[in-house]
Amino acid sequence: MSEAAVPTTASPNRLIGGDVVLDRAAHLVTVRGHALSLAMQEFRLLDLLMASADRVVSSSTILQEVWGSEFVGDPGTIAVHVLRLRKKLEKWPGASRHLRTVRGLGYVFDTEPVID
Repeated sequence: MSEAAVPTTASPNRLIGGDVVLDRAAHLVTVRGHALSLAMQEFRLLDLLMASADRVVSSSTILQEVWGSEFVGDPGTIAVHVLRLRKKLEKWPGASRHLRTVRGLGYVFDTEPVID
């Protein structure tokens, strides 16, 4: 694993994973220097996954942490949000594929993603 690929916390408010930077204080995500426009749930989902980089985050944990214990709806909403997030993260030419589905378990933010 290269040093640049390891997620680091430059500050408690900043997560870095490969070409993705999430700034909690500024509520800003950039990919290769390009700012993304994310809905609140997309931002919270990415924050959770990046904070748990390279580890599977279960769907139940995602529902609890991102949507809350009062969530009443279709658990498939996670897949929809992950799909939207993937499209936004991979929009930029050469952007890495960070979000991986682990069938039956949950999702992972990979710090050494597939690069097209």
